[in-house]
Amino acid sequence: MKVTIIGAGVAGLAVALALTEWLPEKPDITILELRAVPSTIGGAVGLTPNALRCLHHLGVLARIRAHGFGIDIDKIELFTIYTGAHLGEITFLGDQGTGVGEPMFKGLRIMRADLMQSLTECVRELDNVKIQYGRKPTQFIESDDQITVRLDDGDTMTADLLLGCDGIHSFVRTSLVDPDRRPIYTGIAAVYGFADLEDGAKVPWKDTGLCQSQRGSLMTSYYESTRNKQFVAAIMETADVASREGWRARGSEQDQIKQNVKDRFGKGAIGFLDPLIEATDHWSLYPVYKLAPKGQWCSKQANLLGDAAHGMPPQGESTGYALEDAILFARVMAAKVDTGLGNVFDMYQKVRRERINKAYDEATFGWETQKDCGWFTFLLRTWLTTAFLWWTRSARQNRYSEDVGTMKLE
Repeated sequence: MKVTIIGAGVAGLAVALALTEWLPEKPDITILELRAVPSTIGGAVGLTPNALRCLHHLGVLARIRAHGFGIDIDKIELFTIYTGAHLGEITFLGDQGTGVGEPMFKGLRIMRADLMQSLTECVRELDNVKIQYGRKPTQFIESDDQITVRLDDGDTMTADLLLGCDGIHSFVRTSLVDPDRRPIYTGIAAVYGFADLEDGAKVPWKDTGLCQSQRGSLMTSYYESTRNKQFVAAIMETADVASREGWRARGSEQDQIKQNVKDRFGKGAIGFLDPLIEATDHWSLYPVYKLAPKGQWCSKQANLLGDAAHGMPPQGESTGYALEDAILFARVMAAKVDTGLGNVFDMYQKVRRERINKAYDEATFGWETQKDCGWFTFLLRTWLTTAFLWWTRSARQNRYSEDVGTMKLE
């Protein structure tokens, strides 16, 4: 089988590994990536135990460990800026205090560039997969049993299956699968940067702290093994910044972003934050988009995975959803490919839709709480946060214990 994958991000690389692992005969896979070189954009992403289980199945986690990338995270602790009160925590330790699920994992905070490097290295070791950078598709032509990709240099490629893994601004979706479903700006942007800790700095949380204010949330986290640095990320209501991909702020923009973060999260009860924000540099800004839910995921010969299918506001499991998509799709392919792609696509959606729809609703609700609010609303929000974390702890632990590599497909 010949497979063309559009996009060499997390979803595209992961599904190439998964198809090679699960299909009884190795498919001939070509990955087409618009960028001229592998992507290095992005901050430090959080991977939950179930996401690490996916990377374990794909052989990528061993590569991450060998490089020494990232740092294990026991828990995310939540606080209020104004009083420093501890609102609760999201733990990855389980009842035994050593991890969740089987195999047992904690969380991991890792630079997105390091995750991408590890995925790319694993894919490049496969003799059935080719990655072509700087390739821009301009048209897709479907027949009953094949699909042809026309590229901007006039070249064409024909395959039995096309997978759209090209993100929330997916060309596969907008030109072939679901043209009317376009990204919607959420009204919120994420800004992030990096800081060296001062000598003797006392970090108020063990691994990761999430501090809430009336004007968004600020997360700070260790992300590398020396534990001498912090990843700092702010979620803030922001007018449309007229950019799809975001950018590294330059010159005076750095000062403007830092001042905005200070205004929102500085001079509170958590004194650690003021010198940390001051020390943070290399600020980047990313507008956050989402797709309308429950749209079309496939055509006759093409299927969307990851954000191309179900882009939602980022949360602690966003990267994990793309990894899960890849493994579940590969397992469904292995089970149903002999009966035709239509049956593969139908079964994949039966397996995946309900979970994604629920995740979308949760992410959208949580994201709305990051918008600016009055004092009474903020007090109500902090009370509900504590209650919600307590009430949903068991469900989160069950979620973190899931294994899409072994779960029943029907």
